Amino acid sequence: MELDVLGILFRWMHILAAIAAVGGTIFIRLALMPSVGVLGDEARKTLHEAVRSRWSKVVMAAIAFLLVSGGYNVVVTATRYELPAYYMPLFAIKFFIALGIFFIASALVGRAPALAPIRQNARFWLTLNLILAIVLVCISGVLRMATKPAKGQAASRTSSAGAHAASRGS
Repeated sequence: MELDVLGILFRWMHILAAIAAVGGTIFIRLALMPSVGVLGDEARKTLHEAVRSRWSKVVMAAIAFLLVSGGYNVVVTATRYELPAYYMPLFAIKFFIALGIFFIASALVGRAPALAPIRQNARFWLTLNLILAIVLVCISGVLRMATKPAKGQAASRTSSAGAHAASRGS
């Protein structure tokens, strides 16, 4: 068995970026947001800007790492393995959900005036992003568990099974 070092590195990159992005979102929505209510307006604004300026860098790095590693992983999977018929349509759904998550996360940490309504209703958008992230993780689990024989292996299994059946006089 050969060790796919590049594949392992991209898998780690993907998982660690997802952990950082989703874990940070959970913390902000469930711990930080409810806690800042005890602060005065000026202190809350100062804390918000300090968190936003730091968290935006994490969000942008996580998005970049997820896109690069996800692209690598899907190309390798599609070229190396025979995929079930549902795999790529389900992957497409996962990809579009991820793009939605990326947009919401970017809008929440950004400064674009056009996206200020999203930032003003951060509680709703963070909750939506968490729900989308949970759905995405569930879809990822289904894709990960899909039976994916190596290309050529499925054909050789079929032909050897046919040869075996013929040798038994079926």
